[in-house]
Amino acid sequence: MIFEDSARLSRVFGIDLERHRLDDGYRAWRTARHIARDSGIDPVDAWTAIKWRRLAVRRSLELAQADGTPFHLCSVPELLVALHRIDRATGGGGAAALESEFGLLADPAHRDRLRIRILMDEAAESSLIEGAATTRKDAVELLRSAATPQNRGERMVVNNYVAMQEIKRRLDQPLTTQMLLDLQAILTRDTLDHPEDVGRFRREDEPVHVADDRTNEVVYGPTPAAQLPDRLKRLCDFANASHEGKGFLHPIVKASILHFLIGYEHPFPDGNGRTARAIFYWFALRNDYRIFEFIPISERIRKGYARYPQAFVDTELDEGDLTYFVLYQLDIIELALDDLSIHLARETAKIRHAQRLLSLAKDLNLRQRLLLEHGLRHPRTEYTVKSHMNSNGVTPNTARADLDDLVRRRMMITSKRGKEVVYHIAPTLPARLERKGL
Repeated sequence: MIFEDSARLSRVFGIDLERHRLDDGYRAWRTARHIARDSGIDPVDAWTAIKWRRLAVRRSLELAQADGTPFHLCSVPELLVALHRIDRATGGGGAAALESEFGLLADPAHRDRLRIRILMDEAAESSLIEGAATTRKDAVELLRSAATPQNRGERMVVNNYVAMQEIKRRLDQPLTTQMLLDLQAILTRDTLDHPEDVGRFRREDEPVHVADDRTNEVVYGPTPAAQLPDRLKRLCDFANASHEGKGFLHPIVKASILHFLIGYEHPFPDGNGRTARAIFYWFALRNDYRIFEFIPISERIRKGYARYPQAFVDTELDEGDLTYFVLYQLDIIELALDDLSIHLARETAKIRHAQRLLSLAKDLNLRQRLLLEHGLRHPRTEYTVKSHMNSNGVTPNTARADLDDLVRRRMMITSKRGKEVVYHIAPTLPARLERKGL
C-alpha cells in the first residue's frame, strides 16, 4: 500500500477500528464503507486501515485466481475461534469423539440408524437448494421406501443419496479430475435438460457469468474452458498435498477451500454446486472428521441461502480473499452442530419411550422398538421390508424377520399393495399400552 502523503498516513493509522465497529466481524467493503460513512470517516481510509491490519496475518496459497494472482487466507481471530469451537464440539472429529461428545452415537445400532437418516436428509436438502420440486419429508420417504423416482426432482434426491454413498467408498483415493467427472455424472444423471451434459466439463462455447441481481452487472466469469485441465489438476494437487508442519492448513479450512474452488472454476455445464458440497464431505470424512456423517450442512445453507452466493462474491471481489467463504462455511458447520444436538435430544426421548415397550415383549430389538415408537406417533404410516431395510441398513431377511415378528406378536398387521406386503401398526396396540399404563 502506497500513501501519497504523511497526512493520509496519519489519518489512516489514527482510525479506531474497534470503536467504530469496523473490526466487528470480517467486514467486506460493501458493509465497511457504509459503517465508515455513518461514523464520519472516509470509507477509503477506513478500508485501507482494515486491509493493512489483515496484511499482517495474510497467507498466500498455492492456488491462482483467474488473473494469475494467488488466493490468500487471513488467520484472523474469528477464524481461529470458530475452528476451536468446532474441534472442541467434535473432539477433533474422530470416531472416539463421537462416543465421548455425543453419547447416543456410542451405540453402533443408534449410530448406523442415525447415519442413514442424516444421509437421507443431506440428499434431500442438497437437492432442494438446486430447486428440486419436492419437500424434505417426501424426499426422505422416497429414499426410505426405495420407490422409483417419478420426476426430475425425485431423481435429483436419489442421485444425491447415491453420490454421498459413493464418496464414502472413495475415502482412500486421491482426488482426480476423473473422480470429479464421476461424481458430477452420478449427481446429474436424468436431471438435466441436455443429457449430453452429464459427466463432462464445459466447453469454450458455454460461457458462464455471475451477475448482480440488482444491477445485472457481471461480477465474475470463470476461467476459459481451455484452461480447465491445468487448473483442475492444480486443484487436485492442492487437495492431495500434505499441509502439515510449517504449511499447516486445518482440514476443515481446506475442505471449505475445495468447496469454494469447485464453484469458482465452475467446471461443469451443470451440477457444480452439488459436486462442490460432495467434495467438501469427501475431504472432511477422509481426514477422519466422521461427525460430518451426522450433520447435513445443506439444510443450513438452504435456510440462509442468500449468504451462500454472497460468500463467493465477497471472496472474488476482494483480491481472492478466501477468509470470507471459510468463515461462512465455519458458521454453517456450527449451526449444523447445534441442530445435531437438538436432533440427538429428540432421538434420546424417542428411545426412552421405545424402551418402555419392553414391558410388552422384553426381547424386542432396538429397530423394532423404534419402529413401534414411530408408528404410534404416525399411525397412518406404511412400512415395508424395503423401507425398514433402508432405514436401518440391514439385509432384506433381517428386515422381514423384524416385521413378521411384530405381526406374530399382534403389534402390527399386514395388507397387500400389488405383490408387496405392507405393514401397519395394529389398531389395538395403543389400547394395550394404555392398559399397562404406558
